[in-house]
Amino acid sequence: MSHDKHLNEIVEKLLNQDRRCRIDTKWLTYRTMRHFTKIFIPFQDFLKMPSFESIARCKRDIMNKGGKFNEEFIPEEGVTYEKRVEVKNELEDA
Repeated sequence: MSHDKHLNEIVEKLLNQDRRCRIDTKWLTYRTMRHFTKIFIPFQDFLKMPSFESIARCKRDIMNKGGKFNEEFIPEEGVTYEKRVEVKNELEDA
């Protein structure tokens, strides 16, 4: 089962089971993350956290400004998307 399909099933299940998930996106995100991890963060603390989209947007903005970090992202000869995923997975496993 693909990750996206699995995520869709979990989100749909939460939307069906918990009315608050249908009203409050932050609560839906919290419940979804609780499904995938055993890390417990009290909801009141979770509310203080920026959204995942905000973090990704900041990353894009910073990396697109003035060539900052460009030296790390110069495409190398023979590097494919699959190779980048492989390197990313190795870094995550380290």
